[in-house]
Amino acid sequence: MEVFMKKYLPILFILPIIFNACQGGDDKKMEEKKEPSLVGKNILMVIAPQNFRDEEFEEPHSLFLKEGANVVVASTDTNEAQGMFGMKVKPDKCIEDVNPLDFDAIVLIGGSGSTILWDNEKLHEYVKTAYENKKVIGAICLSPVTLVKAGILKGKSATCYETPEVVQIFKKNDVVLTGKSIEVTEKIITANGPPAAKDYAEKIVELLK
Repeated sequence: MEVFMKKYLPILFILPIIFNACQGGDDKKMEEKKEPSLVGKNILMVIAPQNFRDEEFEEPHSLFLKEGANVVVASTDTNEAQGMFGMKVKPDKCIEDVNPLDFDAIVLIGGSGSTILWDNEKLHEYVKTAYENKKVIGAICLSPVTLVKAGILKGKSATCYETPEVVQIFKKNDVVLTGKSIEVTEKIITANGPPAAKDYAEKIVELLK
């Protein structure tokens, strides 16, 4: 028995290590083969015709496509839109030509140019329809003001890129401005600017799964 133990103990010790290593490899392969999580989902991204914030568009747009979603980009017209740092995007549709009920999420992109959409009545209508139908709604940087003016954040908490004007608009419309980088209320995600773009995108994906 002693001879047996001396001869085979090293093998018995090594076998679990080999097994765990193989199992780890299988887990890694399974992770690599993971299916995209948004296949069959339709997402509407809304950008300003000029001076949308490049990374606030790029981060979510890339992630949505990676996860298999169908993404439609809309703006005030279908002319090539330009970001604050030179990114160029050709919108698929005019805002007036989309049906919010065709989409699982409406995602608003910020930037200094997004103020042009604050009082867009058609966009207000879409946002309200999306909210009433329990769609996911996202807005980042200065674009949460559009949600505020649409009336879907009354009595709720949200975040936004803060300026004196933004603070007054939130206060006037009975919306709590939290100052957080990300704020989630029901199915509404708001974010306060470019540093939050990645988390903003990931949170939208999480709510759409």
